[in-house]
Formats: sequence, C-alpha cells, structure tokens
Amino acid sequence: MSYYYCYVLAFPQAPVDRECYMQLPKGIKIDRPGKWALRVHKNICGQKQAGRVWNQCLVEKLATKVGFKQSEHDECAFYRRNVMCVLCTDDSILAGPDKEELQQVIANIKKAGLDVTEEGDIEDFLGVNIDRVDDKTFHLSQPHLIEQVLCDLNLDGENAQAKETPSPMSQVLGAHKSSPVFYGHFHYRSVLGKLNYLEKCSRPNIAYATHQRARFSSDPRKENSEAVKWLG
Repeated sequence: MSYYYCYVLAFPQAPVDRECYMQLPKGIKIDRPGKWALRVHKNICGQKQAGRVWNQCLVEKLATKVGFKQSEHDECAFYRRNVMCVLCTDDSILAGPDKEELQQVIANIKKAGLDVTEEGDIEDFLGVNIDRVDDKTFHLSQPHLIEQVLCDLNLDGENAQAKETPSPMSQVLGAHKSSPVFYGHFHYRSVLGKLNYLEKCSRPNIAYATHQRARFSSDPRKENSEAVKWLG
C-alpha cells in the first residue's frame, strides 16, 4: 500500500530561525508617518535559508513526535516499523503493507502539528505516473512531459518518425564551431531541461545522450540542434 500526501504551505509551517524583518508590501498604507517594517514570525519563502529551516523543522518533528528514524544513506527517507516515508520538499510518499498503519502515521503527523492534505493512493508523483505491474514490479512513465518535448520540437505530427537509438551510432557530437549557429526554431535549453528531468525519473537509457547535448547549451550549432531532435 502507498499514500501520497502534501504539506500545506510547507515553509511557513516552520518558525523563523532568527530575528527577521521585511519591508511593507506595496498597497499597504500606514496612517502614522515614519519608516515601518514587518517582523517575520514564520519561515517565509524568499529567504536563502528557508528550505533548510523547513527541512530541519520537519525532520525534528518526524523523529521526536511521529517516531520516524532517518535513513543513514538518504536524508529524504524515513522508517517507522513497517512504514517508509519519502520526502520531496512538500510532497511525500508513505508506503507499507498495512493500510491501517499508514492511516495511523498520517494521524500522528497531523497530531504533531503539521498541516497536510491526503491525496490518496499514489498513481502520479511529481509528474511521474506509477503503475503496479505485479507485487515486485512498478512501471514509471512521464507521458505528459514527453508530449511537451515533442510539441516543443514540432515532432508531434503524424509524419514524425521515431529513432531506434538515442544517438547515431557512428557520430561523435562536438562543438562544431565552423557550422551555422542554431537559428532557434525551438528553445534549446528548455528542451534539454525537460529531457534532463525525464532521464532522471523514468528514462535512464537517454542519460548519456542528454548530457552530451547539454554540453553545448551556451552556443548550440546546427548539428547540436539536429542531435536534440534525433533524441526527441
């Protein structure tokens, strides 16, 4: 069994770590003259340390009030008897063999003062579709992201043909400084960013090809753009 749950407005759930003030937002008027500022009581977004403060607060509550033990190998993984918790900022997965035990963990998290929303059984997590094949196998896919990449590259038409390999077998991709500059019929860096997220989550088979193309993001040439379209 697995559950997907989110922390509501995650960062402000943690108290501010030091005395902090902010300028009055535009539109707020003060009757009395003088310079005024607002004192910050919660860990708001925009601070350099905001993510770290939230993580420390969450880890402390999960450990002391919920009974989780943090993994020594991955700081985003926690264990409590038969239950495993995986964190990604404000999105989390609970997994375990007993549904009642998972529901009890959710209740304990809320009792610890953490505001969460229950999203139910996990079928989609951070844009990754998760399908159970059998008791030991899961299939991960990102069809929406793939569609975005194909659309960006204008390869979503009926005449587009798929390649059998991520790169031509006999071609070495280089800087090609003597070739024409890429004229920008698609956003090179944007597409590479999407491909990079794709290979990290569900398509490790395109990792090498994606990294090779990303090397030339600052000054892509014709051959580099053609290599991206080949990968797409």
